[in-house]
Amino acid sequence: MGPLEGFPNPPATRPGKQSSPVLNAMMIGPGSVVKPDLGNRRGVGVLAFLLALVTTGALAHVAVRMHGIQIAYALGRERRTNTELGEQRRRLNIEIGMLKDPDRVIGLAREKLGMGPPAPENVVRLETGGLAGPTPAPAPAKAAGGKAPAKAAGGKTAAKLAGGKA
Repeated sequence: MGPLEGFPNPPATRPGKQSSPVLNAMMIGPGSVVKPDLGNRRGVGVLAFLLALVTTGALAHVAVRMHGIQIAYALGRERRTNTELGEQRRRLNIEIGMLKDPDRVIGLAREKLGMGPPAPENVVRLETGGLAGPTPAPAPAKAAGGKAPAKAAGGKTAAKLAGGKA
């Protein structure tokens, strides 16, 4: 048999077949330079580049979609916060309305502050030109309820406003 026992004859030795350049380069002998056929490897490089390009595009698409989902979640949180703040504002406006109720204010003034309607001598009537005539000032006696005369704006008593010396 031949040098490779048990193997079929190489393609160059088969009857009617041409030998490939790779086989011819390997059969040349020692000291010869083997030049592989590079035609098929170029296609592999282009294919690898295209695969890397498609993978990069797919990863970029996934990243953009994930960012969109994160923004949607953040928008949902902000909408919920906005709804809660609107509800809190509505409740606070209702509370303001209840606190401003005139009946409530009058009740608190009478109960907690001991206020009541003014005594007739503590009422000062104004006319368009200023104070109404030179009315004699009543003596600074204790008002109804045993309290001192009520003070008007600026810390002046009704007697001082009427022109008296108190």
